Amino acid sequence: MGKVMPLCGFSDEFDEIWALAFKAREITGKNHPNFLLVPTPAFDEYNRGTLNCYHKLGCSVDTLLLTRDYMTEETIKEKMEWADMVWVPGGNVKFLMETWKKTGADRYMREAFEDGTMLFGTSAGSMCWFREAYDNCAPYDKKMFVECLGLFPYCVCPHFNSENWKSFEEDIKTRSISGLAIEDGAALCLIDGKNSIFTSHGTETVWFFDADDDFKKYDLRQHPEILENL
Repeated sequence: MGKVMPLCGFSDEFDEIWALAFKAREITGKNHPNFLLVPTPAFDEYNRGTLNCYHKLGCSVDTLLLTRDYMTEETIKEKMEWADMVWVPGGNVKFLMETWKKTGADRYMREAFEDGTMLFGTSAGSMCWFREAYDNCAPYDKKMFVECLGLFPYCVCPHFNSENWKSFEEDIKTRSISGLAIEDGAALCLIDGKNSIFTSHGTETVWFFDADDDFKKYDLRQHPEILENL
């Protein structure tokens, strides 16, 4: 079973970048893991500071740029099999899924998960692993639901402590599956049927909206048992 750590809304501040990097490396269980940056939702634009951070932690680093003309399925397969940890940044989750399906990267992401690779990211990169994403990639910056990889059976919303994303609390009621709303500064770690929440300041959380109970809202810091034995 794979390891998924959605990291939503963390800032580019020096201390938060390093806190996340140390946590991610710890989860892999390796001192020198292979770190793969997949910036698809940012249209393959990326911050080299992310690569530098993981390099300084002793990781081998590489990128997978799926929009490049030279990209082949063989290259995707090789890089995904090489990676111990796959990081996906924020951006447009609809473009991400369209590109992954077009290139076949979605298949190799699922295989990586089954092989125990740690999959993580921020915003779009935190939602893509679940069944559905709630993102502002519709025309005129409107929210929409996007079908994603489906490694876990939930609909996910990022940045939930921002007023612009509070609409999820009502919109999730139009779906047939339960929802997860991740606050800025919180990471939901799902590892081998267990879950925990990692935060930047100790106050952020992740909310669960239970489709089997009229979308009743639960704080997962108080009720971690809800997601046990996924």
